[in-house]
Amino acid sequence: MKYLVIPMLLIVCLAQAQTVDLEKTYDVSKEAMKGFIHIINTDLEKRQIDVVYRVRAKKNQAKFITYSFDTDFNFLNQSEELIDMEKELPAKYRPKKYRGEDFSKEGLAVDPNLMGTLVLKRKVTNFNWSWFSGGYNVTTNVAEKLKAKTDDDKKLFYHDHIEDNTSGTAMILTGEKGSPKNGPFNHMMNYHFLKYDVNLTQLADVVVNFETPQSIAAVYGYPTTDDDPKSDMIVIFAPTKVKNYTGPKIWSKTATEYTYVRVSYEGKLLDKISFTSPNSVWRIDDFVLGKDGAVYFYGPSNAEQDDYFQSRLEFAGAEKKKWPRFQLAKVDKGRVDFVSNISMDDFETKLKPQPDGKKGDSYNGRRVVFNETVISPAGEIILAGQNYGMMRNGKGQIIGRSYEDLVMFHFDAKGNLISQYTMNKKFKGTSPDYQFFEFSTDGKTLYWTYFDVVGTKAVKELALLVEKPLAVPKLAKINLTTGAFDKYTEYGNGDNYVHYGGITNYFKFVDSNKVAYFGENKKGSALWFARVNFDK
Repeated sequence: MKYLVIPMLLIVCLAQAQTVDLEKTYDVSKEAMKGFIHIINTDLEKRQIDVVYRVRAKKNQAKFITYSFDTDFNFLNQSEELIDMEKELPAKYRPKKYRGEDFSKEGLAVDPNLMGTLVLKRKVTNFNWSWFSGGYNVTTNVAEKLKAKTDDDKKLFYHDHIEDNTSGTAMILTGEKGSPKNGPFNHMMNYHFLKYDVNLTQLADVVVNFETPQSIAAVYGYPTTDDDPKSDMIVIFAPTKVKNYTGPKIWSKTATEYTYVRVSYEGKLLDKISFTSPNSVWRIDDFVLGKDGAVYFYGPSNAEQDDYFQSRLEFAGAEKKKWPRFQLAKVDKGRVDFVSNISMDDFETKLKPQPDGKKGDSYNGRRVVFNETVISPAGEIILAGQNYGMMRNGKGQIIGRSYEDLVMFHFDAKGNLISQYTMNKKFKGTSPDYQFFEFSTDGKTLYWTYFDVVGTKAVKELALLVEKPLAVPKLAKINLTTGAFDKYTEYGNGDNYVHYGGITNYFKFVDSNKVAYFGENKKGSALWFARVNFDK
């Protein structure tokens, strides 16, 4: 799912209008300009907003300058405090994810050898807090190979795994190796979800057996971030049939009987659900967890029912492969609610014009990362994300993803496509843009909000020279009944931009239908507030 280099937090609750009823700036000191915005604290009871800068100080010390405002952005006061960084950082200066500046954790690195045998190694994960991005930079050093404690551990075939850097543990999807007695496909029929600690103590063994060989179509570890504890492991299995195999016929009679398995990271089988896929070969691109707890997974498929899924490797590097269909599935409360089956022609037909009247490129099976799922009052599903390609260096080596145009798919409550929207971007990014959606009271109007990075500016923050993203807050209104896509309202007047860090840059007023953007001007010399009234 979703990995962000520069996270931005936005919580939107919008109504019918988009009028700015108040906009203010406040000049900060030159000392604050040379530092960076460390954190923003809001006190609803005091109706106060504190913007805290971290600036230069002596070794092992940090100096914090706090600018306080009321909720009309009137300046209240300024204060300073010098903190000894060798002691615990006071709570008012700690972001939620902050667990210290630098620390390390010993854990497991998991890899197969060339024969597919499970190999475990000791690793050390280093966590270095980045005030620029509001999260930890995570690096890993792999040390010596660890020996299996029992003969059973030596007889396991590696399939996939997730690692929890915070605890040093790993959950590994393995299969029992085959033999002349139990057949060559035992590792595709008898699966184990194994959890180990760094001492190779087995903490869990969840067994999942099948009567016929199954290939792994997709694996997801939740959450996907490197510096958060793992919660669950989800695997989609597809019946397989090895081509040109002349042995006994042991294959599933149907190529469309997929299986959804979810195992908690504590080692409990949460779901094992068999369901029928409309088409037999399904490239599941990703999973999205809805706010209601439902799990959605999606991707292009073939248009056949008897062509068996072989392996995930058959799709590696096949980005230009043409797919005739798209499938979206929903799992909720222990059952598969639906698996929709949509033609690429349907996507083309239901593509809506952009605000400038032009149509973007319709979805054709290329990879899309969705980072937001929203359910409308009528139970309709909104999937929002971006197209992406592979970013390569001068030698042609893949060094990451390049995120491109924004996309939004509007489905009904059963996963049938209603409309498709695209939004072309001038600048490609190394991380997805955050997109957020809210509905009008009657559920007929959708507000699509995102921060559009329109450029960067090199700035010096303490000892770091960083490329500061310049993100313009944009808001569009979509009529869900007609599909009409209104023009975006842009804020900032071309000189002010929402703050780029992993801290609050959007305020929702609890006693009125108003929201406020927060950021800085391009130079970083002034704070910027813009309040939007949705009742006007």
